[in-house]
Amino acid sequence: MELTNKEALIKNIIFVSGLTRSGKILLCPIISSFNNTEKVNVNFELEQIPMLNHLGEISDNASKLLLQSGINSAIYDNAIGRNSNFRPDDYTSIWKYREPMEYIQRLFQPDGDSALTKLNALNRLFPMMVHNGLWHADIWFKALPSVKFIHMQRNPIDIVYSWIGKGYGDDFFSSARANIVTFQHKKNLLPYYAFGWEDEYLSYKKVDRIIHMVKHIRNCHQDSYNNLNDIQKKNILFVRHQELITETDKNLQIISDFVGENPSVDTASILLKENCPRSPNLITPFSSNNKQFNEKLKEIESLSNPDSYKILIDMDNQFKSTKLAI
Repeated sequence: MELTNKEALIKNIIFVSGLTRSGKILLCPIISSFNNTEKVNVNFELEQIPMLNHLGEISDNASKLLLQSGINSAIYDNAIGRNSNFRPDDYTSIWKYREPMEYIQRLFQPDGDSALTKLNALNRLFPMMVHNGLWHADIWFKALPSVKFIHMQRNPIDIVYSWIGKGYGDDFFSSARANIVTFQHKKNLLPYYAFGWEDEYLSYKKVDRIIHMVKHIRNCHQDSYNNLNDIQKKNILFVRHQELITETDKNLQIISDFVGENPSVDTASILLKENCPRSPNLITPFSSNNKQFNEKLKEIESLSNPDSYKILIDMDNQFKSTKLAI
């Protein structure tokens, strides 16, 4: 059976992507503050489609159709104010957007073709946060050929330390709140990250497991990027977390050129809320700890075995010396 493709309701879709804890939540409100840009959206159910596709549970054709339909539903619902988030502290909240009243007004405006006509006339950017989008870029591009990715990169030591604090090496993924595909292996519930190296995953202790998960995901990002064609690669921008917070104006211009919209008069206030620019050692709510880089490293070393720790140091050296898609 040949499934029918569905064109996206709008073409200007921007994915803010990267590993968990790489800085996506830092960038999302900045992007949403640009001229002619919607508030940031997230759809965890939609994100599970590429995961299931990776596991071989959904075909490419079915995945493509589901992604196209899901994106169109998200765009349309956003256009009529459906599913608007009113929680003040959530990063997808309308109160995090520069013009929150616009979303309240949408609740009382006509839906259907009238809403679509208005949507097309506005021709806005539609930013969406996705986890590990680069890993699954192939299926995303099959569904949405014109989508653009901003892939956030962060030092692997910072990511590993943050994952330790979140308990990702323990039983976090067995929680009903974990928005990630899991599967059974020898009566153990594993995250889809562990697919293909299940026994190795189970053999590690908590922190070693995290280090190997981060390594695996980074490798998948790189392999996926290497397999893209030149046109697709041009639709991917790499932004380093530390450079965004320390060289904010420079990176803001690069991002603006990439997405095709300029910062608005409200962007400065958003940057102020996000403490950008700032010293990389400044403690913020995002950092989730009060330790400097060397202190984090010492703690990780004390909790991991020598082989895993060496892998982390190698990742750190690689991150500092190259501009790989990781």
